[in-house]
Amino acid sequence: MTELRDVIDALRRELGVPYPLADRRPFVGVGRRLVVEAEEEAGLSPEFSLVAVSREQLVLTSPSQSFVDRVTWDDDLAVAWRPHDDHDSRVVMDPTRRFGRPSVYGISTEVIWEHEDAGEGVEDIAAAFDLDTPDVRWALAYENASRAA
Repeated sequence: MTELRDVIDALRRELGVPYPLADRRPFVGVGRRLVVEAEEEAGLSPEFSLVAVSREQLVLTSPSQSFVDRVTWDDDLAVAWRPHDDHDSRVVMDPTRRFGRPSVYGISTEVIWEHEDAGEGVEDIAAAFDLDTPDVRWALAYENASRAA
């Protein structure tokens, strides 16, 4: 992990931001070249690479692309993250809502799960929180998956 820290430190210096992986620039355009150069300089193993070279093109690795696709960006700044890779998921982690804990439209997924665990039906929970039933199902899916792990 020392090599990964070196990559992050190099990006921090080049971009002038404290959290370069919460910034969109390393993942797009010329920022990808900075990432590749930092990875090479640090001797980062390819299995941990954020950007790879394919047919002389700089492409995001699968984990990097997944991360970028799940982030809500405000200009170049990451402002929220969707933990599920399905674009339809309503569960997000937003530091301005619930202190970044998972929520659906500001309603804690844990609270929704507690209501269901207490025996309330999905429709009743949706009505109580002014949500749609798919919103409640996404919250329950998130909580059930996290509790199973």
